[in-house]
Amino acid sequence: MRLIKRVVLASSALVLLFAAITAPDGINSFIDTADAAPERMRPNAPNYIVIAWNDLGMHCISPRFKQMAILPPFNNLEAQVIKRGSPPRIVTSGVTVRYSINNNTTVAGKTDFWDYDVPLFGVDLPLGIGLTGNGLSGTMTMVGDRYEARGIPTVPIDDQGQPYPYQGGIVEVFDDTGRLVAKTMATIPVSDELHCDYCHDAGGVGAPGINTGTVEGNILALHDLRDGTNLMQNQPVLCASCHSDNALGTPGEPGVPSMSLAMHERHAQLGTNVPSCYDCHPGAQTKCLRTNLEGMRANGSNPNCERCHGTLANVAATIRDGRQPWLDEPTCAQCHGGSFTTNQPLYKDSTGHHGVYCAACHNSPHAWYPSKLGIDNKQPIKLQGSAESIGADGKCSVCHIGQPDGDIHDEGGGDGDDDR
Repeated sequence: MRLIKRVVLASSALVLLFAAITAPDGINSFIDTADAAPERMRPNAPNYIVIAWNDLGMHCISPRFKQMAILPPFNNLEAQVIKRGSPPRIVTSGVTVRYSINNNTTVAGKTDFWDYDVPLFGVDLPLGIGLTGNGLSGTMTMVGDRYEARGIPTVPIDDQGQPYPYQGGIVEVFDDTGRLVAKTMATIPVSDELHCDYCHDAGGVGAPGINTGTVEGNILALHDLRDGTNLMQNQPVLCASCHSDNALGTPGEPGVPSMSLAMHERHAQLGTNVPSCYDCHPGAQTKCLRTNLEGMRANGSNPNCERCHGTLANVAATIRDGRQPWLDEPTCAQCHGGSFTTNQPLYKDSTGHHGVYCAACHNSPHAWYPSKLGIDNKQPIKLQGSAESIGADGKCSVCHIGQPDGDIHDEGGGDGDDDR
């Protein structure tokens, strides 16, 4: 239970994953299932808006849990409710905010996680309930000045059994009379695309002479061979039980490198076989980095991850030098200059413009507006008629009644006292 408590309280930057989605044409090969219910996007009361976002722009899960697990089903949806006015104000009481996942109402038949939750995480969860007690629909919790639903157990398969990583998180706001006053839809993405099989398939460069019959088994057997462990006899194995992982909040074992350090450092040492970012992170089909923002978008086959994160070797070296993975990440200022300094260590936690979250206006990391993916752009198009950052080009009427003076970023990381 100690592990579960840490998992529940962690930031859960769940990014690594374990198998390939087989759709042939990347983003365009997935059907935007959100288009099937456009009426769910219509606003209901002109005096309220709700803006929602995913905290990372991509979450990931292991597709199988019988032998080993890197990441469980665990996704996060966040939102701010704003009452339009002059000035507007952030709403933190008097409303109920509910969430659901469009075309994804059940986990039945989509994953074996709930068959192995007890040996992996020490808790017997009801089917469809995640590690925080949340399911695929429910009520969001007020946390500071935003609403959130943490640990939503999303999987990248829709209710028709089709692979679909870019699911629509429906957020609905009800006033104290039960009247629906605002709604929106934000992408709540999840992927299981990690190509361990590129190296760890039978006879691959990562597993010479090892063939257990499964990729996961080959990884465990190789770990036993190289490090003197006994993982094959103790399946299923949660990697974070030994390797500390800030994504899951696990402390690991003394003297054992963190999950992030072990993965990046080891794979950076493979010479001509060093994997690319999309060999392990999602991925050639899923495309974690899908922004179309100039200077941040992928360049051909290069996902451009190194622009912010550096190479595999650099990621490992900075951890060796004291950086905390998942807690100390690249900043906006390192590329854009000091005028873009955020008021928190992580972009996803940062606020500006009287307490509005940066991600509310600019979208999730890796999917900044405008995005190459249609479902990402639905929210700003609904609110202002374009896929640009919310409020860009003087579109202040999204929140303001009347045109305010000054620039949208003038207040920087303001505390919002004028708007509450």
